[in-house]
Amino acid sequence: MSDPLTPLIEPSELASRKTFIGLEESDFLLLQASLPKDKEVLAEIAQTLNIHLAQLDETRLYFSDPEVAQRLQQAQVDYFHSLFTGPHDASFFQKRFLVGQRHHQIGLKPEWYIGAFCHYLVGILRHIHEEHPTDALERTLSLVKIALFDISLTTEAYFRAEHEQLTLLSKVFQDNIEGVVITDSEGTIQHANKMSGRLIGIPPNLLIGTAFTELMAMPAASPSFADLCSNALEQEQWQGEVELNRVGTPAFPAKVTIMGMDASRPDLRQWVVEFTDITEARRNQADLAARTEELFRSNRDLEQFAYIASHDLQEPLRMVASYTQLLARRYQGKLDADADEFIHYAVDGAERMQQLINDLLTFSRIGTQGSQHKLVDIQLILNRALFNLKSTMEDTQSLVTHGPLPEVHGDTTQLVQLFQNLIGNAIKFHSQDSPRIHIEVLEREQDWLFSVLDNGIGIAPEYAQQVFSIFQRLHSRKEYPGTGIGLALCKKIVERHHGKIWVEPAPKGSGSLFQFTLIKEHTK
Repeated sequence: MSDPLTPLIEPSELASRKTFIGLEESDFLLLQASLPKDKEVLAEIAQTLNIHLAQLDETRLYFSDPEVAQRLQQAQVDYFHSLFTGPHDASFFQKRFLVGQRHHQIGLKPEWYIGAFCHYLVGILRHIHEEHPTDALERTLSLVKIALFDISLTTEAYFRAEHEQLTLLSKVFQDNIEGVVITDSEGTIQHANKMSGRLIGIPPNLLIGTAFTELMAMPAASPSFADLCSNALEQEQWQGEVELNRVGTPAFPAKVTIMGMDASRPDLRQWVVEFTDITEARRNQADLAARTEELFRSNRDLEQFAYIASHDLQEPLRMVASYTQLLARRYQGKLDADADEFIHYAVDGAERMQQLINDLLTFSRIGTQGSQHKLVDIQLILNRALFNLKSTMEDTQSLVTHGPLPEVHGDTTQLVQLFQNLIGNAIKFHSQDSPRIHIEVLEREQDWLFSVLDNGIGIAPEYAQQVFSIFQRLHSRKEYPGTGIGLALCKKIVERHHGKIWVEPAPKGSGSLFQFTLIKEHTK
């Protein structure tokens, strides 16, 4: 749309138009002398006009609010007054252009403006003939000249705005990154943008007159263009994939959208068809599926390898451990101090290696030997975990409390291990105070949020990710025994249940807050 501050008509052109229509200075002087002396005359004419407009569907909305109706009436009176008194310079006619622009913006068509002007002329001409019977004809001619000039400027502004809008829409149509064609009710292409020509392989002007069906590479069982249009009519639009022909190359897969344009009769309906080449998207999708399958197979092979390797290491390691323990029992104190120390290192190393292999076996079984998910009561899960930790809890005088616990879908054995590891971890890394662990559960729209809060030594934020990695330790074995696999097991169990787990410092005081999610419904 044009800027209201930008002149829409040059003064020289304005003067030329006034000359062409025969609008002279004497006409303006005659109009000034014809201004009704009674100010209420113009108000009555405007009121009569507005009563008429308030009864029409197209203009009734503008008169539903009394305040708006009053402002419109006052604006009309001011305009009628300026029509007689002027000044009839470029700025006066410039305003008529702006009126046309505003009418276009609010959707008021020119015929309604012209009709309203005719009602005004009837009222003012009646006044002229009553007040000035002797020269009514001359005054009427002057009024008609300026009225016609006014109407021409206002409607021209409307059509200029309409043209600018159509030009903009045409540019959007032509520059669309998708191919767009518009067909008639029979499916014959009437308009085609630049991209449609590029996709089909011929200039867009040569597509005009072609049936869209000819562009479709249709196997025998495929729906026709008419079938797709019928679906679009029922569903407001149709969207799907269609094979389209391209000149000089094989057909290509296209994502197609079909929309029907409203029409007074079905035979006048037009169809807007948008389409884009999805060859690359299909190729990327196939590559992604292949890589996903390859990654899945690789992970499965890796887990199987870890399980087999760990299992096969058990027997020779058991033999090493048995003989080093036998050496310790038979020769402890019978050799020198160095021999006793070496035997101790051998026994300790064998035992730690055995524990590492057992943990690795447990870790690999999470993904390969889990049971089918079913509805389980977390209260029973927690009871079993606490029973397994009974001796440790008694030795450390630990206390575990909890709020209401839900039922969830999951693997019973693995969920017991999850709670046992988290609670056991909190007990192991306790502070000088006796361990205190509290479990809360928050129900959310898609999942359950579990929180396990302890009063232990805590975990620094920079290690919040590292603690969930396998065999990662933040402390030496002398300080805290173990292989560093407990939290990695927790992470793998939660992820197998399609959840997430994380840790952050306790909100108050020392300690850690472990949180994890379990989705509400899932059956593997």
